[in-house]
Amino acid sequence: MMETYQVGGLHVVHAAPEGAAAQSARPPLLLVHGSGHGAWCWELWQERLPRLGWESYALSLRNHPGSAPVDRETFLQRTTVEDYADDVAAVAAQIGRPAIVVGHSMGGIVVQRFAARHLAGGGALAGLVLLTSVAPGQLGPLRDAPLPTDVPYAVPREVASERYFHSAAPDVLSRALDRICPESPSVTNQYSLGAGVPIAPGEITCPVLVVTAEHDGSVVPRDGRIADYYGGEWLHDAENGHDVMLEAGWAPLLDRILAWSDRHAGRG
Repeated sequence: MMETYQVGGLHVVHAAPEGAAAQSARPPLLLVHGSGHGAWCWELWQERLPRLGWESYALSLRNHPGSAPVDRETFLQRTTVEDYADDVAAVAAQIGRPAIVVGHSMGGIVVQRFAARHLAGGGALAGLVLLTSVAPGQLGPLRDAPLPTDVPYAVPREVASERYFHSAAPDVLSRALDRICPESPSVTNQYSLGAGVPIAPGEITCPVLVVTAEHDGSVVPRDGRIADYYGGEWLHDAENGHDVMLEAGWAPLLDRILAWSDRHAGRG
């Protein structure tokens, strides 16, 4: 079963098993996209997950495809990682039970911030999966110079193809490149410069899996530093590029992530 709906102006895609598989005690997956992406980037996962007995929710952050727009000045100069964490919190609250929260790239630092806040407030999470993720600020900056905040941060098509992809099927690649949208420069500057978004390791108390990719053309870590920082498990994908959920080897990787989820995040 696949449905789309809105939560406070946020576009959400819900995919759930039917029949006997719908009674699974597994926690749902909450999928959070990276810079310039949207809920659409999880479509291959969301087609497969119900067949494997998993429920999932993918959201588009504010001012991303399907979600409510933000006025230009706010999006360029005042939107923050905290705002995006608020979006994740809104959908998590609507789900109403502990989820395995999955964050890709920029979405990785967003879900780290969400998790730290949520757990500090007495909430529960079944697990945290960081896919080719931005690191907490304590592990160092990602860039030296700030992006201008008078225009949205847009990655040219050719650059996006080289930076995010390595083995994606031609039709998947073309469709993704058509849908990548500009990102907030204020958010990008916040997580990539100076102190970044600091998160103490003790703030993340749920199970953590960190996935890196051998052919990642972005500036996020490709080693086990984030996993070591949180005392989590590190899974290095030797086949794929940055957008691991859209690359040719997305299904075997997803199966490995789900196996970790069953082992460490548990059921119910």
